[in-house]
Amino acid sequence: MSLLVSLAALSAILSGCGVGSSPEEGDRMVQAGRNFAAEHRYVEARRAFEKALALDSLDAAAHCALGDLDARLGHIERAVQAYQAALAADSTHHRARHNLAVIEADRGHLPLAIELLERIPTYVPALRTLPLFYAKQGRYDLAEKGLHAALEVGGEDIDVRQQLGRLYLRQGRYDEARAALDLALAQDSTLAESHRLLGLLHLAERRYPEALAALRRALALDPHLIEAHYNLSSALLGQGQPTQAQVALARFEVLAAHAAQVAHLRRQLDADPDHRETRLQLAYRYRQLGRDDDALTHYRAVLLADPDDLEALISLSELLLAWGKDQEVLELCRQGISQHPEDVRTSKLHFTCGYVYMRRNQYREARTAFEQALALDSSSAKAWNNLGHVQLSLGEEAAAQRALEAAIAADSTLVDAHYNLGSLFLQKGQLDRAQRAYRAAVAADSTFARTYYALATVYQAQGAISEARRCYQTFIDKWQGDPDFLRQAREQLAKLPSP
Repeated sequence: MSLLVSLAALSAILSGCGVGSSPEEGDRMVQAGRNFAAEHRYVEARRAFEKALALDSLDAAAHCALGDLDARLGHIERAVQAYQAALAADSTHHRARHNLAVIEADRGHLPLAIELLERIPTYVPALRTLPLFYAKQGRYDLAEKGLHAALEVGGEDIDVRQQLGRLYLRQGRYDEARAALDLALAQDSTLAESHRLLGLLHLAERRYPEALAALRRALALDPHLIEAHYNLSSALLGQGQPTQAQVALARFEVLAAHAAQVAHLRRQLDADPDHRETRLQLAYRYRQLGRDDDALTHYRAVLLADPDDLEALISLSELLLAWGKDQEVLELCRQGISQHPEDVRTSKLHFTCGYVYMRRNQYREARTAFEQALALDSSSAKAWNNLGHVQLSLGEEAAAQRALEAAIAADSTLVDAHYNLGSLFLQKGQLDRAQRAYRAAVAADSTFARTYYALATVYQAQGAISEARRCYQTFIDKWQGDPDFLRQAREQLAKLPSP
């Protein structure tokens, strides 16, 4: 691993001490830095911590906070040195010692990590972490003792109950595992891991229906819970459902491959924390695992090094778009557009701007943005489709039809384009053309439930009652959205003449 901060530089930092400052001022700086870090404003966070250290170079809390920031950003050597500086300034700084231990364990230095944590036996986070390390060494008696100590000191803790359940499962102590997991679920029934462990318990006892129910509940709460897919595959096999078991196993393998790549890329990042491509790849893998906050950290880190990095701006704007942070999305897109106006990839930033405007019902601005996206990349089926949608909203039917047909020409599997074209024809009273468009939408994606309602409406208007009845029922069976929409479908189905 590269030493990004030399020991000489660290010594120089520790040798100075601010004059005429108050401890309260340093505390305010550290808290401000933590607030900035929580908002992913890493430049401001580092400045705040460095200001605190300029006031007092022996401020252990500032060193520790700086270590937390570097650890978050993947600068592991700098984080280690910051934690060591915190402990040099104050050997009783438990947070620094705990976080240093976590890094050492991650680097494969498990005995050292355990030694560090054993020196802070009353620190509650250490009481929760140390049993994990003992369990890795197979020292289950110490792990169990530590978990009970954590409960005594820290009160009711769901994570500790989960750890106890997992530990008892490993040892075949099923009744005790069940008791621990029942307590965890009584405290919070929304934690996917508790349901997974309960499913694993049922699986060990060959209670396959109960295992299936628990594992499906776990995946409903967290579809990216990797082990749950593997466990589900085993439960389905136990129930004699090999085809569904294979589907679950395939999903496990996909997620496990992403997780393996994350582990590999993290090691690469340890060696070279400033490697742009590693960070971008790591962010992508995190997104595939549903860990968007971790992905956000790495996109921000890339932009720290180069605020105009186009790929990072595109990816970050797409992530923030999913979070509904529209104003920041627009600012990022405008920044990228101004710096890379001719790059074909900038079409994605125009597209994202258009989506924000469309979501805000600012249809004229959206139309302009989608047109600019297509001027750079005319092959974007989604841009053509969204352009058609906003043109429909603006009453520009002829232009909308051309755009939607262009979308289908660019990608015949884009169900939204077929659906929108059907809606255009339905709006114009062209029922036969609407029916063909909606049927093409079903062919493109039979799970797109809304299409069945629209198709039922067309069949009903055409007097094809049996087809209308079939489509309304299919919609009712598939729909998982607005319950009012479902109620309307049931009412329409009830109004149809009896067969």
